[in-house]
Amino acid sequence: MVDPVRLAAVRGCGLLGSDPEEPFDRLTRLAAMMLDAPLAMLTVVDDRHAFVKSQAGATTLAGALSQAGVLSQAGVDPVARTGRCRPLAAVLCPLVIDAAAPLAVSDTAGDARTRDNPMATTLGVAAWAGHPVFGPDRQIVGVFSIADDHPRPWTDRDRTILETLSEAASGEIALRATLARATELARTLQASLLPPRLPEVPGLDLSARYRPAGDGSQVLGDFFDVFDTGPAGLGVVLGDVAGKGVEAARVTALAHYTIRAAASHSTSPAAILGQLNTALLTQRPDSERFLTAAYLDVRNARSGRRLTLCSAGHTPVLLRRADGDVRPVGVHGLVLGLFDDAELVDTPIRLDPGDMLLLYTDGVTEARRGREQYGDDRLRSLVGALGPVTAARLTAAVEAEVLDFAEGAPHDDIAILALGLPSAPGSPPARPGASVAGRVGPGPGPAPVGPGQEGGGCGGGSAPSS
Repeated sequence: MVDPVRLAAVRGCGLLGSDPEEPFDRLTRLAAMMLDAPLAMLTVVDDRHAFVKSQAGATTLAGALSQAGVLSQAGVDPVARTGRCRPLAAVLCPLVIDAAAPLAVSDTAGDARTRDNPMATTLGVAAWAGHPVFGPDRQIVGVFSIADDHPRPWTDRDRTILETLSEAASGEIALRATLARATELARTLQASLLPPRLPEVPGLDLSARYRPAGDGSQVLGDFFDVFDTGPAGLGVVLGDVAGKGVEAARVTALAHYTIRAAASHSTSPAAILGQLNTALLTQRPDSERFLTAAYLDVRNARSGRRLTLCSAGHTPVLLRRADGDVRPVGVHGLVLGLFDDAELVDTPIRLDPGDMLLLYTDGVTEARRGREQYGDDRLRSLVGALGPVTAARLTAAVEAEVLDFAEGAPHDDIAILALGLPSAPGSPPARPGASVAGRVGPGPGPAPVGPGQEGGGCGGGSAPSS
């Protein structure tokens, strides 16, 4: 009962103090029905209490136990869930845990192990059988039990049914642990495919936000990167790999490395994305993975910043002028990884003070509320109506409105990146060098990509030479 390894497994299963749940309630209902027993319970047991996670049974015995505070019915108010806890001395579960084996008592009043227990003396439990419930590491975390208000012999069939249902409960616990580990692995892998921090570039306002679909348990294909390409240049890319899982992560990693390598000896976005297209076709010829991407080459020039854009089948890049005018820029090429010639074209862009470029994945415009999509028009209206903003405020506003429109967790990844020139010297920049904003699933994500953080920079670092 007090083995620290077992107790760690009990805490790790996450069931103590939790609400009733249908997967476990289904098993206790099935036990009560198949064994014709007034009561079936799944009880999680630590070194101090027995906590009834699930119970089924609506006869006199179940009602008496509920009134006595041994358990409460499914759907109990969480405030009252302490009524489902009993001291170990008041239940029979410790007998199973101490023996590390099933126990079946046909007559609790006539058995020395049970006759003095309150369940037998005052609560009317005349027959009881329990089987261990295991955590993923096969430590006993609780007991699956059935009880009757009359003495009864427990047949081999009864014992087999009880064992089968208790193993099903153990399987549900193990499945949850496996999913939790997979989710954590997905979060870590996803974070490794995103830059932990955006570079600090004097005179340039940068911000990026990322939010995964659902609960973050799947690795999906949205990615972005911002990196130096020499003393006078900056590479900015945002893309979306088709599919999900490990294969999508492999393609994303290939895109990262290929783009950085190509940018080290070329300043043409079309040439850089063209090399990625070749790599996708050459290195994974049997793969159906493809991706869309928008790449910006940012250069210092005597008149300010000189930008060149290439889009490979990606969502339109929006240029927001200082006066609020919003329009798409660039020539729409083909997706990468499917065609020998992706029809990639470089488009020069001039940024003036107060101008902003917005790059985003289709998780933004294809966010849904029922059958209705958020759409391009809503996005452009929002961007144009914001007034003078920093890159951080722009990305935050887009993310917030899309999530509000979708009324919950997005069904697709959302990646947003804004790049602009401050409207005037001394304009408030985004916080320099802060981590990229985003969340990788509910709850804390991995350290490099933490929830609620903003990314960007207008000062500090080494200034590229003109």
